Amino acid sequence: MTKRRMLASVLLAISLGCASSSGPSRIQQAHAASGHGYALLYEILGQERKVSQLLLIKGERDALETIIQAIAKTCGKAHERLETFAKADPGLDLVDTGLPIEEVRTRQAIAATRRVQLLAASGRELELQLLLIQNEALTYMAHLADSLSRREADPARLVFLRELWKDLTLLQEDVLALVRRPAPARGS
Repeated sequence: MTKRRMLASVLLAISLGCASSSGPSRIQQAHAASGHGYALLYEILGQERKVSQLLLIKGERDALETIIQAIAKTCGKAHERLETFAKADPGLDLVDTGLPIEEVRTRQAIAATRRVQLLAASGRELELQLLLIQNEALTYMAHLADSLSRREADPARLVFLRELWKDLTLLQEDVLALVRRPAPARGS
């Protein structure tokens, strides 16, 4: 073997040995995962900030209206805060959720089904449906905020995520308390 071929083989072996065969580094994977997590959180906060609009269509009891307004307000503020973080850090992608197309389609189908159910319901049935949906959404968002906080290095975002987790958890407890409380009798 000539010296030139031997040198080329050694250089090739060294360069291949230094290259990662497992794809992106753990740091890159963590950043992508948290980026997807932020996009998921941003998406659901965007949906939940509009939940109070349903009450404009359907007049319901004050306790339900109070908790739904609190959820919409909390989610709206958090949604805006994420936008502020993304403006300060262009690497924070709030669009790419990283979800496979079938997951996106499934979520869209569930949302459409729930819209139909909520628009068809009234009274206690509407309240129960809406509270159960809010319980799921708040549980998901709180756990997502907690998961993101465990990998967050930015101090301001860490504080935001921990506060959001606390706020969402308290709202979820309020939702469950309202589910357990009997509705007042008609005419009361």
